[in-house]
Amino acid sequence: MNPTVAAHFKILFLLLLILAILGCDHKRQVRELPTPEVTISQPIEKEVTDFLELAGTTAAIESVEIRARVKGWLESVDFIPGSKVKKGDLLFTIDPRTFKAQVDQYQAQLEGKKAEDILRETNLKRAQELLSTGSISQLKYDEQKADKDVAVAQVGISEANLEKAKLDLDYCRITAPISGRIGRNMVDVGNLVGASNETLLTQLVNDESIYVYFNLSERDVLTLLSAATSENVKSEKRNTNIPAFLSLSNEKGFPHKGSVDFWDPELDSKTGTLQARAIFSNEDGKLMSGMFGRIRIPVKKRKALLVPEIAIGFSQAGSYVMVVNNDNVVEQRIVKTGQLDNAMWVIDEGLVRDDWVIVNGVQRARPGGRVIPQKISDQKAEPKAGSKKPITPK
Repeated sequence: MNPTVAAHFKILFLLLLILAILGCDHKRQVRELPTPEVTISQPIEKEVTDFLELAGTTAAIESVEIRARVKGWLESVDFIPGSKVKKGDLLFTIDPRTFKAQVDQYQAQLEGKKAEDILRETNLKRAQELLSTGSISQLKYDEQKADKDVAVAQVGISEANLEKAKLDLDYCRITAPISGRIGRNMVDVGNLVGASNETLLTQLVNDESIYVYFNLSERDVLTLLSAATSENVKSEKRNTNIPAFLSLSNEKGFPHKGSVDFWDPELDSKTGTLQARAIFSNEDGKLMSGMFGRIRIPVKKRKALLVPEIAIGFSQAGSYVMVVNNDNVVEQRIVKTGQLDNAMWVIDEGLVRDDWVIVNGVQRARPGGRVIPQKISDQKAEPKAGSKKPITPK
């Protein structure tokens, strides 16, 4: 055979082999995948409660800084740090000797001024008698009367000095102004306190109840006011009947129940927010001042459609669900979600009660593709012999 013809046959054979291989690959590529099975369910219709959910900060219902009001040496610390104290309990004692001596001094001065006042009173009466007989001049009488007025004023000054000295002596015994839990002593026994300013000695906190402060946007305020009754809005105690629920960072749900007891009378025009406050009982002592939490305030009840959380997908267009139509074809439906209610999303727009939503196998479904749906309502029936058991949603 001619070498040129043989070379041509070899090239043709290689071309046919390549086309055969490509044909096999194309057949593999166009092979149809099996129709996926999915679990579908209709939205649940039930009554839900709309609520506002906001971030808040806890604060003690009462908090007092205990300071030294007089200058002196700290003589004793009369409490156990971290313990609970009652109003009037002794907390600190400042050396009272200097102040006791001052009280005695002003007491003696007062007695002297009172004796002088009595003398001036006697002189004034004698001068009145002499003036009536013409034995002394009017000028002499006026001098006696002025001396009496000065003596009265001196008694008043001495009484004021004595009262101040008694107050300073009382301030040597520092007692609890409120009941609550006390902190540590900031100053140890033997130190000079109140030398240049009112020395901070400790802090006392009443945490029997806890405040939670939070900010409402203008929209939140309007929502809250629209949900309240007109009588409640006009009343002086309009905010005392609004329930509130608190959840801390390590808690599930909102286990702490309280009520909104205050909000500012006007919005802050710079931030567009209004500060409000709720109060919660703290009988178990689990709440502390300075914590962060979530506040939930119920607004209104209404009927709504809900779908499982797993059925919701998210894209640039927004939230969506996969819906199976009567021809078992998948449709992607953009929906407007509301709040999350016990692992169920509230659907505000985009679904009707009769829609069938894919709740299991969403990752296998494609918009426009066919699926084999298994209804959750059919799952309760026992599968027939030889039939494939339906997929149970997770």
